[in-house]
Amino acid sequence: MTMKTFFRTFVLSLTRPSYYKDVLQAKPSFSIKYYLALSSILIIVTTVANIFNYAPAVKRDFAKLATEITRDFPSELVVQLEPQGVTANMPFPLVAQMPSIFRQEDTNHTDQKSSDQEPDQDPTQNKTLESSQPWPKNLLILDPNGQVDMLQEYDSLMLINNSYLIVRDGMGVETVALKDLPATRIDLARMQSLAGLARFISANAPVVISLGTFLDGLIKFFVFWLAYLFLFGFGLWFLNRGALAVFSHGFKVGIHSFTLPILISTTLGIAGVSVPIPGWFVVVHTLFALFVLNRMQKTGSQIVTIGP
Repeated sequence: MTMKTFFRTFVLSLTRPSYYKDVLQAKPSFSIKYYLALSSILIIVTTVANIFNYAPAVKRDFAKLATEITRDFPSELVVQLEPQGVTANMPFPLVAQMPSIFRQEDTNHTDQKSSDQEPDQDPTQNKTLESSQPWPKNLLILDPNGQVDMLQEYDSLMLINNSYLIVRDGMGVETVALKDLPATRIDLARMQSLAGLARFISANAPVVISLGTFLDGLIKFFVFWLAYLFLFGFGLWFLNRGALAVFSHGFKVGIHSFTLPILISTTLGIAGVSVPIPGWFVVVHTLFALFVLNRMQKTGSQIVTIGP
């Protein structure tokens, strides 16, 4: 499919219900090629947008993380996590602080800096990897005899005792038995290795983001969304068999009407806006597809059987 054909199909799929007559009379391969082209372009656009939106934050925050990993770790400390329990060469409890890029107080500090920045300062420099939700003060507590209430006492995300890895999950906790985890040695050399990985990510932030976004897009468009379109096309055909003679008609209408919701979803995603309505994508897709079918019938457009 040429770029000229793609953009013509893209515009007509959004704006002209009567164009769907031509879609139904074309071979299924035409709609599949259109979907492949649409997916590829949206993946590329999202990848480029994410590089500009997040590369400065990833570069800065992972550089900070690399420094903190080794700075706060005692050089003589050695911790062994084994199925039998946790041991260390220093007194328990041992507490690891939450990295500053996730701490709520840093979020507030960043917001203050953002409000005080000069008008000509690049706003992307103030983007961070922090969540809008407050993180605990500490990342991990190590205590062979530790109890769940220590998570609250120490304001920690995780606790490891002689039996379990316990993780805060909203108002509750999730547990994993140590016997189900591989034996692990935590020492300065291991922390230096993690710091090196963080520095690598910081130094190659655009590449890391582009690879992550690209792989995520491939999985979404060529596994998740493709399966979704088969199901949507089947449902559209099954519920409108008077208008859509065969399954391939529903599949093709589903692909081309998919243009509107995926365009909205991609635009909102790049802008960092979420829609607080569960299932809004399916609702928009369904309403648009039904609108197309309705307009075709009202304008006297006859949908004929032309083969699968």
